[in-house]
Amino acid sequence: MRRTRALPALAAAMLLAACGVQPTGVVPAGPGPSIRATTEMYLLGGLTLYFVSDGRVIPVARPTQGFISPEGALTLLLKGPTEREAAQGLTTFVPAELGRVGVFSGDPTTIVLPFGVRKLSNQAINQLVCTTIAASAATSRTLRSPGVNVTSPDGDVYFQSCKAD
Repeated sequence: MRRTRALPALAAAMLLAACGVQPTGVVPAGPGPSIRATTEMYLLGGLTLYFVSDGRVIPVARPTQGFISPEGALTLLLKGPTEREAAQGLTTFVPAELGRVGVFSGDPTTIVLPFGVRKLSNQAINQLVCTTIAASAATSRTLRSPGVNVTSPDGDVYFQSCKAD
């Protein structure tokens, strides 16, 4: 009986010894992984902003470092395209003087503008809506509605879904 138990163990040891892998010492690889606790849901690594090319609103992937909320994505949108993006023919119809834009999750999500919605072109509103939807979806915020409400101090409320190419 002892022979029967020793035989599989011996076979396994021979297979391991015959595989050709030589033992190595400890290889330094830097610090171990860490977990950062957050109270909000954020995107890490990149985001999608919507700019205008030939009159059409299109998605533009932009790498980022750190955490980006939907509000942060809109702040980057307000800064406009980078020099490289502008050289590729991308522009924005969202005026830089728009200022701080609030985003409130709900059903549907709501974008609150600091001035009247009527001052913005359809492309500008669409840039805001598409960027908000993309950032919200990327941060795991559950979107039940296909669009967002866009509101302003004058009481106007527009519901719009993303209309991008």
